[in-house]
Formats: sequence, C-alpha cells, structure tokens
Amino acid sequence: MRSAVVLALSSLVVLGACLGEPEPGDIAAAESNLTSAQRRTRAGHIRDAAAANGITQGYLLAGIADSETSMSQCWSELTWACQGPHSSECGGPVVAGAGDGPCSAQQGGLGMFQFDAGTYTQTLAREGSRVLTVAGNTAAAVDFVVAMVIRSSHISGVSTRAEAIAWVNGVRIGNSRWNAWITTVTHYYNGCAPGASCFASRYARYADHTSNIYHEMGASFWTTSRFAAEYVHQTFPLAASPLRLTAGASSHGYIELRNNGTETWRPGHTYLGTSSPRDHASPLHASDWVNDHRAATIDHVVAPGATGRFVFSVRAPTTPGTYDQYFNLVEEGVTWFSDSGGPTDRQLEIRVTSVAPPPPAPHDAGPVAHDAGPAPHDAGHDAGHDAAVARADAGGGGMMAGDAGVPMTGDAGHDAAALGDGSVAHDDGAVTPPRTGGVRMSSGCSAMPGRGPGGLVALIAALGLVLGRRRRR
Repeated sequence: MRSAVVLALSSLVVLGACLGEPEPGDIAAAESNLTSAQRRTRAGHIRDAAAANGITQGYLLAGIADSETSMSQCWSELTWACQGPHSSECGGPVVAGAGDGPCSAQQGGLGMFQFDAGTYTQTLAREGSRVLTVAGNTAAAVDFVVAMVIRSSHISGVSTRAEAIAWVNGVRIGNSRWNAWITTVTHYYNGCAPGASCFASRYARYADHTSNIYHEMGASFWTTSRFAAEYVHQTFPLAASPLRLTAGASSHGYIELRNNGTETWRPGHTYLGTSSPRDHASPLHASDWVNDHRAATIDHVVAPGATGRFVFSVRAPTTPGTYDQYFNLVEEGVTWFSDSGGPTDRQLEIRVTSVAPPPPAPHDAGPVAHDAGPAPHDAGHDAGHDAAVARADAGGGGMMAGDAGVPMTGDAGHDAAALGDGSVAHDDGAVTPPRTGGVRMSSGCSAMPGRGPGGLVALIAALGLVLGRRRRR
C-alpha cells in the first residue's frame, strides 16, 4: 500500500495513512466503533491537547486524525485494523496500521495519527510511550505539523516553531492559507506530492474530512482561548509598502480583527498595544492615542465571532527614516492575546517612512503697490453745480441749485425761480415758503443757500424779474 517516507527534520517521518485495508478513502465514520457522542469527546481531547501546545485551530489536527483512523486511538474503536502495543488508556492495544505488511510484522503506524518509524518498537523508541495516549499522540502530531510547515515548499515566511504555530493558527476553511495547508498535509504528512497520480484524491480526502469535522462539531466547539483574535483588514498600507509621510505629518486609519476567543471585547478593556517589545513608547504615536504605548481601544463591544476595529493615527517622526511598529491586542490587566490565542507579537505591523519636508519657495518681490490715492472729485459735477446756482440767481433755466440737472416743477409746469432765503417765486406771483429743517444738502455738493443777509436783495431781484416778464407779455 503506502509506505512511510522519512522526513529529514526533527527526526520525523511522513505519516502515510497506512492502516491498510480497507483503503482510507473508503473509511467512513460509521466504520469506527465510536458513537457520535464519543466522536465529540475525542474531538474535544484533540482540541485541548492541541491548545496545550499552542495550536488554537484544533480541527485542523482532528481533520488529519479523522482522515487517518476516523479519530480512533484504540483498537477496540476500529477492530478491522491491526492491534498495536498495549495502552493503559485504552485498556488494550492501540490501533495500528497494516500498510507496510501483515499485522504480524508489526510495522504499521500507531494511534490515531499513525506515527511510524518502522516497527512498533522503533516507533516507541523514537516517539516514546506518549503516542499510546490521545493527548500524547496529539502532542506528537503538533510536533510533526510544526516541522512540516517549516519545511513545506508551499508555505513561505516560516522558519521557527512560533512562526509555524502562528501560521497554522491563521488557517481557516477556504481562506488564503487553506490550499497551502491541505497541499502541505497531502505532500508532507501523507507523502503524495503535487503532480503524482495519488495527489488529487488524497488532497480531496484531507480537505473533506477537515471541513466535515469542523462543521460536525460546530464553530463554537473549536474555540479554546478566552482571548484570541484573527486579522481581517487594515486601511494602513501593508508593511511591504511603507506609508510615506512628511516628517511631522499624520495618517488616520484602522486595523480590523475578528474575536476568535470566548470573551467579549469591551472599550476601555481591550486595547491595541505596542509589541516587540511590549509596552514600549512608539515613535509613531499620535495625539489621538490613549498613550504612547496604547494606540487605541476597541471601537465597540465585540462578541465572540464578531469583528471590531481599532481606530487611530500614526505620526511620522521628525527625523527622516523608516520606522517599524508591531502591535498586539491586550486585555488590560489580564493577558496579551499572543499569550492566549494569538495573534503573535510580530504579526500586526505598520511601517512608516518619514521624509523631510520640501524646501520653502522663494519670497515674492514685494507687496502689491497700493493705489496712488483716492480718486479725484468730479470737477465737472462741481462746475455744473455752480452753473446751476448761477442760472438760478439769474432767474433762468428753471433748475434747482444742487439738484444735478433735475428740473424743478412748479404750479401747472410754470417757470419758477429760487429766492435767496430758500423760498420760490412763481410766474403768477405766488411765493412758496422755504423748506424747514435748516440747510438742504445736495448729493455731496455745496449746500443750498439758506437765509442770510443777502436774502432781501435776492427777494427784490426775483420780484423785479417776475414783474418784468409780465410787462413783456
């Protein structure tokens, strides 16, 4: 059938789903002696053992175990398989595979994750008796998964155990890491590389079992951490493309995360803090930060499974250069999320490049020259005004002095003459008394003559003019 392939990292082997007949592709949950309740209990054991080793997405491991042995650890749970070494937890033999020969050869994999270093004795010598228990078999699977993720050619940017666990904790069914995860399991766990005739069917098997076990138990079942978060989105540029800002300038945005823990996030309790190192004063802190090492608190109450935002600004330092700032969530006075369910301290990052401001533009030649002065008075207007006064004094023209050419109407359109005291003499001999209220001003020109010493002379002249006109008629 399928032989184990030696993995030259951490002295681990590729686990080949080597139960033997029937083919793993034909195994269904019904072929295991585990009831639905027992399957749920077993899945819980895998979840908790994975969490004890830092992996919060226990269903990824359960998917492997379900594909390999229908999550069966003991032979009594899968009696068509071979009988492995005695396990006190099982009260009998553990389940063993037969892919490398008959059961009497004792060369199959052991336990639900099918660890295989050759014979049963060789496997126990390498892995220890821990593989004979559910928790120990799962812990060994964690070690194997970490090693294969580091080694995988389908995964980039992972070189340490912490980075491998953080990467695995970021896998979700159908997300950007899903294909890389299933491909890695099929290639490095099962030993069937992409392009091989076995790849498509085994890829589908691992994908189906992982997805099915997740939905069989339900999303809430797989949650193990009180405080855990998953990156969703940010409006700040990703670190690969640093945000360029003029020294001293600020940029406003947010980081959005999903609550993957069991506790509700609340403003004033759940914060986005500086990390790597934790709680250091950030060179990017802006005036809207809570303080120099807390960028923001969550924007609203966020229940488990919901998404919230941390809204804040970053300010470019006055010294030009590129500045990295890592963040992590912290439940104030309780725990950092990286110590609970993630993300890690170096996953959330903003990088700012501070550039010097441009040189100032040259000054203008000088202020715009003021006007030479106020516009001169209208000499023609004054002259016209004087002429009108003269005509009025001469008794002709029918114009009122200072009225700028507006004819003055008298009784029935007869000519009228202005007298020196402000009264008006008409052709019929009638005289209109002067206006009251003092001097009459004329649109900014000279004042109309009022009563004065020359008023009697003007009156006599006006009467003479009227009498002369009557004689001519």
